[in-house]
Amino acid sequence: MAFIKIGTLASNQAPILRKEIITNSQVTTVGDSEKLASGFAASGTAGALVFGHVVGIVDNDLGLITNGASGNFTGTYTATSTNQTVAFVKVECDISKMSLYSAEVDATIATTTGSNLAGYRMDLIDEDTLDESTAATTTAQYNTWGVDASDSTKAVVNIYESQVFGV
Repeated sequence: MAFIKIGTLASNQAPILRKEIITNSQVTTVGDSEKLASGFAASGTAGALVFGHVVGIVDNDLGLITNGASGNFTGTYTATSTNQTVAFVKVECDISKMSLYSAEVDATIATTTGSNLAGYRMDLIDEDTLDESTAATTTAQYNTWGVDASDSTKAVVNIYESQVFGV
């Protein structure tokens, strides 16, 4: 389950969007957390600075009609092994630290002290899930704002450790 945008900390500001070429052979889904690796968009990983969250996938700045393999585009795209040099399909990411997301966690919220509270932070376990056991008041990739009122199995977060804007 991907990160789902649910709001902003700065209601007078639009999202900050940036397009970057997808790493070769990368499977990307709308809502994934992304990092830049060697200048190309790749799936976010634990401990890596966060570039942003995928809001779209584009080819020549147009929406996709295929999934990169053999089917229609339904939110997930598999880049070719030559995407960085031939196809140039890009992710469009919201890179703002002000955007709020409803995010899946890998264990029941509140198993680790603070994972259900504002002011704690958590790291990714993979590109679309937070590691609940990393909840702490020290540094981590995402700042938490407590439990999502619409889905008590998810946390409300924003980017804390940004690859673009720093900590």
